[in-house]
Amino acid sequence: MSAGDRPGDSPVRGLAHVAIAVEEAEPLAAVLVAALGAVRGGEEVLDDGALRVVFVHLGPVTFELLEPRAGHTVAAFLEKRGAGLHHVSLEVSDLEGTLARCREAGVRLIDAAPRAGAHGQRIAFLHPKSLGGVLIELSQPASGRPGA
Repeated sequence: MSAGDRPGDSPVRGLAHVAIAVEEAEPLAAVLVAALGAVRGGEEVLDDGALRVVFVHLGPVTFELLEPRAGHTVAAFLEKRGAGLHHVSLEVSDLEGTLARCREAGVRLIDAAPRAGAHGQRIAFLHPKSLGGVLIELSQPASGRPGA
């Protein structure tokens, strides 16, 4: 067993959320509430008003429903691929250290440095071409606050 295979050696603390790109968030939020007993959480507007994010909680899992305005990268995603899985977010305790570890492992970074995310978190994205075709977001909660 190599050092990287040891249990507890991962910088990942857990699943932060699963993000779904949609044209309109409310219909999907309503279905998740009615069908699966989800709890609709709050919402935020990010990226200078270009992205509305609606939070839906299902037990230990949080979905982020991404509803873009024109010009946002999520709007381009929807145009190209349609509604569906956008990214998986992993909570880490040391975002800079995890980015360095990813860089050293040859993972292509979309964000070379952390940036602001919802709930005051710091986030950075890893390129899907390095990770089996899945866009991965690393998120570090604001101090003292669990992931959203």
